[in-house]
Amino acid sequence: MNRHFVTCLAIVWLGSGTLPRLVAADTAAPVVTAAMQKRIDQKVARLIDTAKVADAAKVERVKAIGAEWFAALFAWHEANDAQLDALWVQWNKARAVVPKDEFPGELIATKIEETYASLQPAYAGYIQRLSGELTSEQIDAVKEAWSRSPGMRRTYNSYLEIVPDLSERDKEVIRARLHLAREAAMLTDADREIVNIFKRHKVKVEQYIGTLEWAKLHGAFAKRGAAAEAARKAASAEKK
Repeated sequence: MNRHFVTCLAIVWLGSGTLPRLVAADTAAPVVTAAMQKRIDQKVARLIDTAKVADAAKVERVKAIGAEWFAALFAWHEANDAQLDALWVQWNKARAVVPKDEFPGELIATKIEETYASLQPAYAGYIQRLSGELTSEQIDAVKEAWSRSPGMRRTYNSYLEIVPDLSERDKEVIRARLHLAREAAMLTDADREIVNIFKRHKVKVEQYIGTLEWAKLHGAFAKRGAAAEAARKAASAEKK
């Protein structure tokens, strides 16, 4: 059963140097275990490093904001991952049909979005508070780092290389879709789920540019990449 216990969220500090505990309106406060605390510490350190925060006072404020969010994120996933995992399995099965039909998978993806709805208020609060401390460029860097690989910029730049004659309007459409993917990816720390989230939105992009003979263009792109890699290895061998 889905336990949407982060809809109404409060963070309670247990004392100096202690990470927060998540308190929700409809459940007992989950305890931040030693393992979860270690994950939170790692993510907070990465947040500071990615945003390149130097001012000591600001570092402490950003640490506190990050610690609250990561505690909320991890606790929410502990309660909801069983349901999410089942939905992603259904999504993959729905997309595996022959002939290919993305519509059944999209219906399941909508259910996944609905599941995440109860985490959205906590995420919105996190970004709002973080925006009070960091510049828009720093916020963008934080989001881009979180989306790892595939990443929004990396994926977007690949599309520009695959389809070099896109109009500015086409580029705007693709950027907007990949922005949605990156925002959705902010709600999970699971690499496989981030890849699936991007895959779902990449399908939309590829449908959009399908009239440009996607398969042919992608094949040519792959060959160029293989040729470039072969040339790099050959040059490296010559230097030795």
